[in-house]
Amino acid sequence: MNIFLLTETASGCYKWRGAIPAKYLQRRGHKVQIFDSKAPVEAPDVMVFYRAHFQEGIKIAEWCKRNGIRVVFDTDDALDLVPPENLNYKAVQQRLALYDHLLRGADVVTTTTETLAAHLRKFNPNVTVVPNSVDPEEWEMPAERHTQDHQIRLGWTGSPTHFADLGVALDAVRELQKKRDFLLALQGICAEPSLDELMQVLLIRHGRQFFEKPLGRTIKRFMDKLSGIRYEFSPNVPVAEHARKVCSLSLDIGIAPLTDNPFNRHKSCIKYYEYAMSGAVTVASHVLPYSDEVSLTAKNNRDAWKQKLESVLDGDRAAMWRQQRDWVLQHRNIETTVELWERVLSGESDGKPKESPVGEEVHA
Repeated sequence: MNIFLLTETASGCYKWRGAIPAKYLQRRGHKVQIFDSKAPVEAPDVMVFYRAHFQEGIKIAEWCKRNGIRVVFDTDDALDLVPPENLNYKAVQQRLALYDHLLRGADVVTTTTETLAAHLRKFNPNVTVVPNSVDPEEWEMPAERHTQDHQIRLGWTGSPTHFADLGVALDAVRELQKKRDFLLALQGICAEPSLDELMQVLLIRHGRQFFEKPLGRTIKRFMDKLSGIRYEFSPNVPVAEHARKVCSLSLDIGIAPLTDNPFNRHKSCIKYYEYAMSGAVTVASHVLPYSDEVSLTAKNNRDAWKQKLESVLDGDRAAMWRQQRDWVLQHRNIETTVELWERVLSGESDGKPKESPVGEEVHA
């Protein structure tokens, strides 16, 4: 196949939905190109549109239809459900018309989970689940993990869209640090070298009134909850360096707290996959999507998170991690799921994967 991707190339969304599948499709003999105005004259067999980044997408999709080129629309989020406190809310509102047009007009829509697929089928009946999948070649676990003679590192990594989500677990972390010696490592969130500097930048750029708006209030609540917690911080890195950075954090436990709202229920478990591949045990909120895949979850309250984290701190983390890593490598590995991409892009089948049940919890 000659496959063209119409996408930006700087985000994690592109990494998981574009770059990783493209690498393995090329290994299987397919030609994959990022589409731009300098693209070759030769028409592709299939054009993949990602989310809603380019207004020109409508004209390009119409051109594809006229020329018998298969149109695939891929989205890993329910953009119509983005809440006002999300960093990208305003930008997304401006792109919803384009999103709706591409979603409804595609020959097939590809997405990450069956929950999101069910939502997208309200707009287009032909939706196929091709799950986000790790590239094992990108991940290298540091040696001597899960020994008992080092300070335990509990951590989180992610984008600046998760201030409210992080707040879910911070009360439990603060309480546990009163009696347990572990460090909280935070990575991502911003480009500034510290969170205090981020707050200063926001104040200078937007004024005090920013902190009276939904996003500003959410960030302020997060900072208030972080007060009193022993933590280290490292800023965002380019997407190509992300896997190496996560491994360098040397986390024993990776947390994936998530507020329960319609937008979040339609997300996927990328943090789980990353933690598993970097050597960390994942503890996640007992909400979708994590409740479908992660074996160690906690209800979204302080006591539940405290109890679950304490049980992992005291348990056989090596066994817990091995079970989670093995599940990810079996069910979320691009070396095998590339075949789903191949079939759906070619039109040979709907490519729908058979979902595997969440693994049994490993106890100490």
